[in-house]
Amino acid sequence: MEIDRRSRYARALAEGRQALGVFCCLDGASVAHIFAAAGFDFVVVDKQHAAFTWPELESICFRVRSTGAAVFVRTASFEAAELDLALDLPLDGVVVPNVSSLVEARAALRRAKFPPAGERSIGNERHEATLEVSGAPEPLVGLLIEHVGAVAAIDDVLALGFDFVWVGLHDLAGSMGMDPRSGDPRRGISAPVKEAIEKVRAAAKARGVAFWGIAGMHADAAAVLAGVDARLVRRVADDAVTRFRQGSLRQLPD
Repeated sequence: MEIDRRSRYARALAEGRQALGVFCCLDGASVAHIFAAAGFDFVVVDKQHAAFTWPELESICFRVRSTGAAVFVRTASFEAAELDLALDLPLDGVVVPNVSSLVEARAALRRAKFPPAGERSIGNERHEATLEVSGAPEPLVGLLIEHVGAVAAIDDVLALGFDFVWVGLHDLAGSMGMDPRSGDPRRGISAPVKEAIEKVRAAAKARGVAFWGIAGMHADAAAVLAGVDARLVRRVADDAVTRFRQGSLRQLPD
């Protein structure tokens, strides 16, 4: 019997189930590994705002994928050097930030694809020497929509061939001239940001592009993010301390 080597993320999408993910910014590989082992379908590791080094990202990718979860890296930019390094990691895909126009989206996608479809540099002999890579699919390329210019051109942007799309709520609100907190789901997303999300969601559906949404808000999304590892870990820690102070917790569970 042939073994299904696809990630849980890939299997969920193929079977029409909503994939559940978590966004990871805490340093080191252990936290991302624990979330993946807990059963999340995919993990997004933040290279843009967290303090990960490239060797740490490589370790995270190996450890997350060992659990059957998919691992994506949000790059710091869509510059060629950044995308080359990220796409040479043993990952399932990249999330490309900071795109504000159709021109920039086209440039980002070309830098992420090998010739003749694009202009990505061909390398990564190290992994080819240690892993079985023949026939392996190219990493997925997703777009993080966080600028009003990208929203305005979203139909043409998603026609380029991106594999999935996600909306960066805080930066999108800021690009609209609003307080970035008006894009925070915990405080209530403002109407203009909600309208932008719906425009992106509708364009993704029309183009057959997987839409990543927010758990509890987007029931028809192909995948949803449950939150950020730092907040989820802090929530558990706060709960444990509160229960201990109230006398309902004598010791932490094993």
